[in-house]
Amino acid sequence: MRSFSSVFSGAVLILLLAVSQTTFSATVSGNLGVTAIVGAGCQVNASNVTAGIINFGSLDFGSINTIGNQTIDAQTTGAGNGSIIMECSNGTTFTISLDNGLHYASSTRSMVNAGNPSVLLAYTLYQNVARTVPWTTSSPLTGTANGAPATFPIYGRIPPSQTGITAGTYNDTVQVVISW
Repeated sequence: MRSFSSVFSGAVLILLLAVSQTTFSATVSGNLGVTAIVGAGCQVNASNVTAGIINFGSLDFGSINTIGNQTIDAQTTGAGNGSIIMECSNGTTFTISLDNGLHYASSTRSMVNAGNPSVLLAYTLYQNVARTVPWTTSSPLTGTANGAPATFPIYGRIPPSQTGITAGTYNDTVQVVISW
């Protein structure tokens, strides 16, 4: 009988262990806090950056035979489709300012003739395609973001009837400052 008793007691022990595991199982639940802080901010298209400076493209008036009495218009092209592209959190107010360029003279932006720096070709920058809202240091573009990406091209115009303009390549550099 002894051997029967030890086999029986071993089977009882296994049965008790199996029952005890299911008897002591439980479910515990709790909460996980999830937070985020969204600040007023903007992300500027910076796909073309050299030495920390964003290239917003160029304003190229092309080849001009003569200024005469014609108005010559252009729009920014190049990096970022030649526009300032940015996305700001909804409700963020922003300002896009353009400085006067390197060759500002007589209250107007000017391009300098690379071969004859004393010759300047005047031009004006605008905020709209109709070229009715000048983009000056005292009138930056301001707005309030709606949370979607926004594109801001820069429009330019060379006014007619400029005298003393000699043949050559004219250029200027305008700094763009975006703040929010």
